[in-house]
Amino acid sequence: MLRKIDEKPEQSQTPTPDTPKKDENPEQSTEQKASTPVAEPEKKEENLPVSVHDKRINIEEQMNDLSHQYAKLRNDLKTNLFTEKDEFEAKKATLDKYLKTLKRDEKESNEKLANTKAQNDDAAKEHLASVNADRKEQTEKLQKLQSELSDLNSEINTKTAKLESLQTDLAKNEQSETDMSDSIKEEKDLQKMMVLMEKQKNSINTLYDERKDLKGQINNAQENITQLNGQANDLNSNINQVKSQIDDLKQKANEIDDKMKSDHNYRVETIGGLERHLQSLDEEHQKIDGELAEVNDNIDYITKYIKDVFHSAYLVRDVYLDKDKEYYVAANDFEADASKNDLFGMIDYLETKLQKPVTVVSTFYNNHIHDIIDAKAKASHLPIPNVVNIFDQLQASSNPTDKKVAIPENTDWVTRTDVESQDTFIYDQKQTLLMTVEYFDKLIDRINYYKNDQVVKTNIYNGDGQLSSTQNFNKNKELSEQNFYRTDGSIVLTVIFEKNQAVSFQLFDKNGLLEHDFNEKSELITWWLKNIAPNTENSVFVGNNSDLLYQLILNINSISSDNTIRLLQDVVKNIDAVINLLDKHNDIKDIFVQTDDDLHEIENKTNRDISVSVINTSSNGMLSLPESLKI
Repeated sequence: MLRKIDEKPEQSQTPTPDTPKKDENPEQSTEQKASTPVAEPEKKEENLPVSVHDKRINIEEQMNDLSHQYAKLRNDLKTNLFTEKDEFEAKKATLDKYLKTLKRDEKESNEKLANTKAQNDDAAKEHLASVNADRKEQTEKLQKLQSELSDLNSEINTKTAKLESLQTDLAKNEQSETDMSDSIKEEKDLQKMMVLMEKQKNSINTLYDERKDLKGQINNAQENITQLNGQANDLNSNINQVKSQIDDLKQKANEIDDKMKSDHNYRVETIGGLERHLQSLDEEHQKIDGELAEVNDNIDYITKYIKDVFHSAYLVRDVYLDKDKEYYVAANDFEADASKNDLFGMIDYLETKLQKPVTVVSTFYNNHIHDIIDAKAKASHLPIPNVVNIFDQLQASSNPTDKKVAIPENTDWVTRTDVESQDTFIYDQKQTLLMTVEYFDKLIDRINYYKNDQVVKTNIYNGDGQLSSTQNFNKNKELSEQNFYRTDGSIVLTVIFEKNQAVSFQLFDKNGLLEHDFNEKSELITWWLKNIAPNTENSVFVGNNSDLLYQLILNINSISSDNTIRLLQDVVKNIDAVINLLDKHNDIKDIFVQTDDDLHEIENKTNRDISVSVINTSSNGMLSLPESLKI
C-alpha cells in the first residue's frame, strides 16, 4: 500500500510471500485468488463431471479477467501517483514563486536600508552654513548702511539748522528794510525826509547786499539738503532691501533646519521599519524554506516510488482531451488496411472520450468514403464524424447530371455472376472476357474493361450512380492515368503515373481549361489547404506523424505542438527512433500509439514526462498476467 506522504519509506526488503497451502479443492482456490471472482456457469447437473479441458478454459478466463483488472488497477495507481506528484509540483511552483518574491523584497529592503543609513545632513549643514554666512554678510552691510544713514541724518539736521539761521537773518534783514521804510513814511517834513533817506541810503545798500548773500546761502543750503535727503532715501531703500534679504535668509535657514530635523526623524523611523520588515521576511523565508524542503522530499519520495513501481522516473499518462475544443483527424492514405485501422482507431478513441463528433480532414480518394466512415461509427455506436475531403470539394457541382450507370442489354453478351462476391462477368460469344461489374451495397461500384484478358480501363461510380473516376492501365498492367469528374460530368483532375508513381496532377476549371499543373500531390494539397483555410483556433489536430497531409497542415498553418496529437507507428520495433524524435522535439507532449506493448515500451525508455494513449487493443487482443503481482 502507498504510505502517507510524510512518512519515510521503510528500508527493509519486502519479505518473500509464504508458500500457499494446498487446497483440497483446486478450483475453489483458484477462484479465491482472483481479484473479482468469476461466476461459475450454472451446473445443469449437480454431479456432472468437469473435464480437464473445461477446467483449463475456466482458469484461462479467470486469468484473462484478472489480467484486465490488474492492468486497470495498475493504471489507476499510476494516475493517482501522477496526480499526487502534480499537486506537489504545483505547490512547489507556488512556493518557488512566493520565495522568489520574498527574495526580491529582501534585496530591495536591504538596499533601501543601506541607502537610508548612508544618508546624512552634510549637504544640508553645508547649505545652512552658506545661508548663515550670507545672512551675517547682509547684517554687517545693514549696520554699515544704517551708520551711513545716521551720519547723513546728522548732516541734514546741521544743514537744516544752518538754513533756519539764514532764513532768520533774512527775515531780520527784511524787517530792517521795513523799519527804515516806515521811518521815512512817518516823516512829514519833506526836507527832513530827504535828509533821512540820504542818511539811510548806505544802510539800505548794505541791507540789499546782505539779503542777496543770504538768499544765495539759503538756496545753496536748500539744494544741499535736497541732495542729502535723496541720498537718505537711497540709503533707506537699500536698508529695506537688505532687511528683506536678511528676513529671507532667516526663513531659509529655519526651513533648512526644520528639514534636517524632519529628515533625521524619517531616517530613524524608516531604518526601524525596514529592520522590523527584514526580520519578518527572514522568518517567512525560513518558514517557506521548510515547507519547500518538505514538498521536495515528497516529490523525491513519489518519484522514487514511481521508478520502483513502473521502472521509470518519468510520468507516462493518458492524453488529456479538452471537450471544449474541436478535434480534426488528418489522413492522406486510406488504401492499406493498417492505415484504415489507425484512422478509425483515432476516431473511435476520440469520440468515445469526447462523446461528440470529430472532423476528418482527408486527401485520399474513395468513392464511398462517407458510407464507410458512417457505417464504422454506427457499428461502434459513436457520433458520425464530419468529413472534409479534397475530392468531395473538387468533384462537387451545382448542376449534377441525372445520367446513371446501367448495364445495357446485349444479346451477344454472356453474363455470369459470382455467387460469393456477386460480381458480374460479361463475355462475348467466344468466351472472351469483356468486362466485370463490381457492386457496393447492391449498387454498381465499378466496371472493369478488358482486352486480351487484361484490364485496360476502370470506371468508378459514386453512390448516386454518377461517374466519379476512370483509371487507364498500360500494357504492363500499370496504372498510367486516372481522371476525376465533377458530378455534372466535367473533368476536374487528371493524375498521370509513371511506373505506378504519380508524376503530374492537372487541375481543370469548369470550362475544361487547365488551371494548375502540380508535380507532386503535396503541391495539390498545399493549394487546397490555402483555399479552405482550416480553423486553427481552439482546435486540436490529430494524425499519423508520417502522414503527408498531417505534416502539411502543421507546417503550413504553423500549429503549436500544444494543439497536436501525433500517432507514432510500430513503436516497439522503432523505439530508439521514437526516443530520438521525442528528444529532438521536446515540445511534443501528447502522442497516440497503436498497442499496449508500444505504451509499455515508451514507459520503459522515456527520459521525460509525456502523455500517451493507446488507440487499439494489444497485439494479441488479451492482457497477460505479470510474473509477480507485487507493485
